[in-house]
Amino acid sequence: MKMNNTTKNIIMFTLGCCFYTAIEMLYRGYSFRLMLLSGGILFLLGTLLNNKYGWKMDLLLQCGIISVMVTVLEAIVGNIDYYWLHLNMWDYSGLPYNYLNGKICVPFMIVWFFLAFAIVFVGDAIEYYWMHRGEQPEYWILGKKVWQMPLRKCHG
Repeated sequence: MKMNNTTKNIIMFTLGCCFYTAIEMLYRGYSFRLMLLSGGILFLLGTLLNNKYGWKMDLLLQCGIISVMVTVLEAIVGNIDYYWLHLNMWDYSGLPYNYLNGKICVPFMIVWFFLAFAIVFVGDAIEYYWMHRGEQPEYWILGKKVWQMPLRKCHG
């Protein structure tokens, strides 16, 4: 099935909405609509980063950048909530290394780092297997190739 970038971006946004909300539901038992949109935006931004640099960028660096993007969005959305919405969507103030009125914290930044792998791999899988674009994705850490997605099967 051939797809254009707009279709892929819509799919990634939708997956991000679902993925982020599912994580919150599993972790806390509830979520907020604003977090659904935040998850979609994060998956989309992570995909755009991945599209720009792909496996030319070290996988750990890519996940680190996505983790920072999540944390920045948490700071923005968290402070919109804190100062205007007053929904108290989350509060990390009981955790160590929290900042900005408990809206961001280092332990969750580490969690986002590991969840960033899903953004990278899902984005690459959609691009390679569904869109039939690009070369076989490979992943590099510290200058060493650590993994390559299985070769797609061509149906003729």
